[in-house]
Amino acid sequence: MNGSYPYRLAVISSLYLVSDIGYSFFFGALGTILLGRGVSLGTVGMINLLGIVYFSRFLIAPIVDRYGSASYGHYRGWLMCTQVALILTLLALTTVDPVADLGATLMIMTVVLVLSAFHDTAISGLSIRILAPAEHGVANGLQTAAASLSMIIGTGGAVLLYASVGWVPMLCCLAAVFVIPLAVLARFDEPTAQIAASSRVAWRALVTYLRRPKTALWSLVVLPLYLLGDWVASAPQTAMLMGVGWTTERVGFIQYTVAIVWQILAALAAGAIIARYGRRGPAVAMGVLSTLAVAATIPLAAGQDHGWLTTPALIAMAVIYGAKLTWTSTVSMDLVRNSSAATDFTVPMSMTGMGRAIVVPIGMWAAECFGFVAVTVASVVFAALGTVVAAVAARGYPNHAPVRQDESKGRAGTHSGGPIAP
Repeated sequence: MNGSYPYRLAVISSLYLVSDIGYSFFFGALGTILLGRGVSLGTVGMINLLGIVYFSRFLIAPIVDRYGSASYGHYRGWLMCTQVALILTLLALTTVDPVADLGATLMIMTVVLVLSAFHDTAISGLSIRILAPAEHGVANGLQTAAASLSMIIGTGGAVLLYASVGWVPMLCCLAAVFVIPLAVLARFDEPTAQIAASSRVAWRALVTYLRRPKTALWSLVVLPLYLLGDWVASAPQTAMLMGVGWTTERVGFIQYTVAIVWQILAALAAGAIIARYGRRGPAVAMGVLSTLAVAATIPLAAGQDHGWLTTPALIAMAVIYGAKLTWTSTVSMDLVRNSSAATDFTVPMSMTGMGRAIVVPIGMWAAECFGFVAVTVASVVFAALGTVVAAVAARGYPNHAPVRQDESKGRAGTHSGGPIAP
């Protein structure tokens, strides 16, 4: 295969284009649809807890690392199988009504989340396999941008389609997007690399990752605290917007489409900035800007929809959150071991998602109990605290791409040698 850097980026981009469709549809579009049809904020918040199924994917990462197809490619085989299964499962959702058949809808969505967990874990492993450490900054910017576009499809795009053509055509369109990476993977030749010799070794990789102080601190403390303010602030945001008179279509267009388009550009820029200036300085700058952006939504929380402030504040939050995700995924990729790539990269990503899955329902509940203003002010405090924690912790992590011992063995994606171990 052509192992050039642009080609490898194109492969990764096509995969991340669908990486967030399953869970972003669950968290964004489905919740908005249910709220628009009269389901209470508290009920939607409880439903969101189901997202823990997806974000527990670090528990299946050792399986993905250990077992794979020799003929189709280790991670490529996982990806192709789960993509076909996701297409069929999304089509199965067309047979139910999201409100009248809420129980059946949630059962099928659980299958979507489980399949998405296997699929996105395999993407993580393949990304590590075909990228060199020096490529992490730019590549993660591109990955975050593609994942943000995936979120547009799964949230804003889905909401707008639902409003214009209905439930069934919307789901058919979501399923059709998965044909794109399938076509790319059909022509992709995954490079071989060492895998865990046994399932015991694969599971041991998960345990040792969490026992290493540096990686455990990163996944369990630094990363979730850095993003906590964003999660709390976004929890009641849809309800806040509807409370000041925004329609479902307007929420889908501004919050889940326009804002995420800007987030894509921010992710690309953040990747280039991180590659140029390192990991430490950008982390602090992003944290400070995030705190200011969250603070700008306080008038909205108070029920005041200032046109000159509300939309820019929403866009600013999305932009800076995209940049922060690029930073967190870059550092996470710096800390992986090649023999357990999917496991090591999936653990911090799962902690991010699981934290969000837990915090968002709590934020919705808190908004009902204490009001939007109290929750938004608390999110400002959390954003500032997370910035301080990240600034201190970043001193203990590589500021630039680490140099690996096996970097001379050949670039991933070619047949000249094994892949570079990040």
